[in-house]
Amino acid sequence: MPRKNTYRFTILAVAAAVFSFGFGYTAINTYHRTIPRSSEREIKVTIDAGFAKIILAPGQSNAVMEAEVTTDSPEDITSMIEYSVRDKVGYLTLNTEREGRKKNVFHISNFESSTWSTSFTDDVPISFDIQLGLGKGDFDFTGLTVKDLSLSAGASSVRVRFDKPNKSVIQNLSIEAGLSKFESHGLGNANFRHLKFEGGVGTYILDFSGEIREEANADIEVGFGSLVIYIPKNTGVKIVAEKNLVTHFDIDDDLTEQQEDNYFSSNYYSASSKLNMHIDAGMGSVKIRRQ
Repeated sequence: MPRKNTYRFTILAVAAAVFSFGFGYTAINTYHRTIPRSSEREIKVTIDAGFAKIILAPGQSNAVMEAEVTTDSPEDITSMIEYSVRDKVGYLTLNTEREGRKKNVFHISNFESSTWSTSFTDDVPISFDIQLGLGKGDFDFTGLTVKDLSLSAGASSVRVRFDKPNKSVIQNLSIEAGLSKFESHGLGNANFRHLKFEGGVGTYILDFSGEIREEANADIEVGFGSLVIYIPKNTGVKIVAEKNLVTHFDIDDDLTEQQEDNYFSSNYYSASSKLNMHIDAGMGSVKIRRQ
């Protein structure tokens, strides 16, 4: 076979293989859905995303949620959003997995690309239960009334923001980050009483800037990776650091060890707001900075 025909045959074979596995060119479709406000006094939101990019932001007061979805799926996947109201409590579920598809089972179609841009009302207390599998999450809770927040991320890249003080108190803020990159900004504005962060393998940034009210507690556990913590200088801080031979702690000079593995900021006893933190790190590095 002539060399030129050989190249042509190879290119056609590769192209056929690519298209047969679904990695060729596919059209991008955009779908919209709006859920208007009615008699809700509270909203409970559950987001279960297997493979997708989820964007969350504050929206209009008169809409429980607005969603714009871009996807290479030919069907209107906003049907994966379910909403009902019972006793003036709104229950919203967003599940990016198609009905009938078993979880933890590999499908080529799992790699359909979709981006969910969602915005929520800023006028009603909302509880969020968010689970991400493999994908990205960009969650901006600025201006929302967050009553409760639970976030679990598998192999994901996640960013969380509270740029303004939360209008509600979060009694228990729970974050799990597995094999992931996690970055937070303004956690002090979340207005939590207790925060629990669990990191598996990855890089993590916990920024507690903002307005920490009264006294808050944080339990932080990291398996293997890099953890950086930023704490405002006007907040009194107590840190209990469980050290070992394979973890490197780099603690700001403003924090002094007054008891074994117990570090106190210079203003801990005089500050009007306090943050008590317990850190348990396996392997890797932990850096704590005042700013």
